[in-house]
Formats: sequence, C-alpha cells, structure tokens
Amino acid sequence: MTIFTKDGRLMIPIRNRRRRTNVSEDGVRYVVNKAYCPKGCNVVDNDVEVNGLPGLRLAFQNTDGKGELVISAIEGDFDKVVLSGKLTKGQKNTVMCPHCHTPFKKLVNCNCNPNAEMVVLGLTPKLNFNNAITFCNITDCSNGSFIKSGEAILHVRLMA
Repeated sequence: MTIFTKDGRLMIPIRNRRRRTNVSEDGVRYVVNKAYCPKGCNVVDNDVEVNGLPGLRLAFQNTDGKGELVISAIEGDFDKVVLSGKLTKGQKNTVMCPHCHTPFKKLVNCNCNPNAEMVVLGLTPKLNFNNAITFCNITDCSNGSFIKSGEAILHVRLMA
C-alpha cells in the first residue's frame, strides 16, 4: 500500500484495520457519488481520490485546531487523506462543510463514547434523514466508515 497520493499528499491511516468482509445487499459495496451538507453544498471532491475514487471532503475542528480531510466514498472503507490539521485517536471532532462551514447534523449518539455522535451527510441537496449516510465524529471509532442512516437508526433501536 502506498502512503502518498498521486499528487504527493500523505495518506495517514488512523489505525491499521482489517477491512470488513461483510458487505451490503447481495455482496455490493455502495459508493457515494453525491453527498451534501445541511445547506446543500456538494462535498464530493473530484481532485482527491481515495482508493481510486473521488472522496468526500470534510472540514473538522477539535482541541488541536482546524483541518480538512477526505474520506473514502466506499462503504466500509476506513481510508482517508488528511489534508491539514491533526486527528488524534479517541478525540471528538466537530465535522462541518468545507465550503460554508455549517456543522453536519447529529443523527444519533454513537456507543463508542458518551459524547460521540453519528453525523449525517445527505444524499440529496435538501437533507432527508432517510436518504443519508452517517459516521461517528470520534477519531478511530469503529463506526468511522459511513453506513446508511437507516441502518444506524435500526442498530440503535436494537441496542436500546
């Protein structure tokens, strides 16, 4: 595995993880090609690829400061490219749009940490929680790769 992108940016794996072997319906992994912030900005980044596909560009803020990263648009893929800033294992991040800096909305709490939130990216310009993806805002959480929002709600209801 290479640690640099084609344009020389450093790819930083937060933790070496075994890729999920279980995949969604009929063995298909979903690839997001459109994703939006709460105000309707498209966050797909055609300039930065993660594993051969355009990624999802996000801004973040934490106790170490501000930064930007691009996460994989492939369901179950934890790879990301940190463009600026610092991510620390176990740290909570405020995740926001890289264009208008609107924070992404919370869907549910994540079970990894009492303060953890599953934040939502819409799959349509007008946010619809039923047509969205979600991931945890804690660095290195096992829910750090996106899942469909409906699956997250179902999981929370089953765990309650």
